[in-house]
Amino acid sequence: MPANCQLGGIDYAACDVCVTPPGVPIPYSNFALGATAVPNVLHILFSAMPAHNMGTIVPFTLGDSPGVLGGVCSGTCMGPSRHITGVVTFLLAGLPATRLASLTQQNLTNAPGIRTVPSQFTIWLLGL
Repeated sequence: MPANCQLGGIDYAACDVCVTPPGVPIPYSNFALGATAVPNVLHILFSAMPAHNMGTIVPFTLGDSPGVLGGVCSGTCMGPSRHITGVVTFLLAGLPATRLASLTQQNLTNAPGIRTVPSQFTIWLLGL
């Protein structure tokens, strides 16, 4: 699978259930843009852009804006996204690297997701 980096990529969660006025929980699609992620591994470059590891987070997500009363589990709207799986046999700055199909927690802890759009196609991580 292609490795994640600052060049782009999208994390997608299909069911981010948020409370929408007048107080009804509604599921929304949730997206996290890989190009907005921080902190990156600045001294390791994939396709001329900083690499991502499991310490990298996306500070905000998109798609659940109408659910202004917050997520059912997290209580947040447009909360951060982080990867919860990585390649444990390939460490970047001491943490496992992330790649296409790595699982994510989006809108803080409200929605499970997955990296669906790759960041680049040059570096492939085939480890466990």
